[in-house]
Amino acid sequence: MHPIANWVRLAPHEHRRALDKVLQFRDAAPDPTASGLPEAAVAWFWAEELPRLLSRPDVRNQALERLQELQDTRLRIGDQITMQAGALLEQQAAVELEHQQLAALVEVLP
Repeated sequence: MHPIANWVRLAPHEHRRALDKVLQFRDAAPDPTASGLPEAAVAWFWAEELPRLLSRPDVRNQALERLQELQDTRLRIGDQITMQAGALLEQQAAVELEHQQLAALVEVLP
């Protein structure tokens, strides 16, 4: 798997080359001991590495699979948000109704 995007499967020699590049970015970073990937390595991946790899049919197919996974995840998260927001909106409406009813009664009482 590619060291930046673990959904890109590579041959061992390609993986080593990509890992060496990421390690170069890490070593050149202001704080090479920081956890996570260096921003420069991620930028390199999106600007240079992935466009180059996408010229290959096998990587293009992997990218299409990843796009579908991402789309499915987006939809699933959207459904969860709608369900949770819907439940919260129902609770809010019930609280608002009780608030209005109680406020009206309190104003009526001497």
